[in-house]
Amino acid sequence: MKKILLTVSSFLLLLLLHQSVSWASINQFTGTWTNINPNTGGMTKMEISHQGSAIKLHAWGKCHPQDCDRGTVPAFLFAPNASADMMQTGKAMSAMFKTSFSQTLVIVKPAGKNRLKAETFTRFTNGSKSNYTSSATFKRMLMLTPQPLPIPQPGLALQEDCLSFSPQNASVKNINGSWKIVDGNHWMFDFGNKKAEAYRALKIIKHYGMNQTCFVGRPDPSFQYMLVSGKAPKGGIPGEDCIRFNPNTIQVKNVNGSWKIVDGNHWMFDFGNKKAEAEKAFAVIKKYGFTRSCFVGRPDPSFQYMRK
Repeated sequence: MKKILLTVSSFLLLLLLHQSVSWASINQFTGTWTNINPNTGGMTKMEISHQGSAIKLHAWGKCHPQDCDRGTVPAFLFAPNASADMMQTGKAMSAMFKTSFSQTLVIVKPAGKNRLKAETFTRFTNGSKSNYTSSATFKRMLMLTPQPLPIPQPGLALQEDCLSFSPQNASVKNINGSWKIVDGNHWMFDFGNKKAEAYRALKIIKHYGMNQTCFVGRPDPSFQYMLVSGKAPKGGIPGEDCIRFNPNTIQVKNVNGSWKIVDGNHWMFDFGNKKAEAEKAFAVIKKYGFTRSCFVGRPDPSFQYMRK
């Protein structure tokens, strides 16, 4: 099956290379790129970097409340012929993203000044859905260097908005056709028709003994986290889907008019115009020393939490 996939991928790439595209140096590909369609349901951002001839593509996909990090994979340039210098005459770039149930081939080509076109070909390896293709245009993001906000003073009390519940009494119930995690007669988390994700989230809650769900910015929270009797969950559970970060290097920055928590060049949480909520979430992460942002059900997670 792998041989068939490689054959199909090679055919698609050769087909795209034979389309009319001007030659481009590696510098026309590198940088941070955002999808020009703000309502896309697919890939929202790419970061392409290289060190020597080693190229990497980092991608993000549409999720709520913030985009999902799809990870970083090796990328490969393709020149117009076998004797050409790839770094100077590359016409297209390819990368392959894999999950436990899918493989997505991404083909990137120059599409004008400060524009790239990305075409994706997704195959579901478990046969759960139809294979599909999509394309999108990305614009280069001008990377400014905003001044980071000062770290909140330790003497100021952090006012937290948390609700306590009993993990022992928590259960999954179908209420009016929607799967929910409830504590007695009070429902806490809604999973819609995602029964398996509801049970997975309940397993995680019970594993860590989470007994507090906390919010920044209710009634429409921009940030949520879970605690275990006032402390960060820590440890691990098999099959957990987490992204690791360094709480000592995160910052709050305004990027293109939107307040974000970033770790180096990678933004983790987006707060839009809610500067105060970004600052508060930053203080929460620092207070509890969270090192991982975790998900159930990506690319459109129905449940998110943080842990050490």
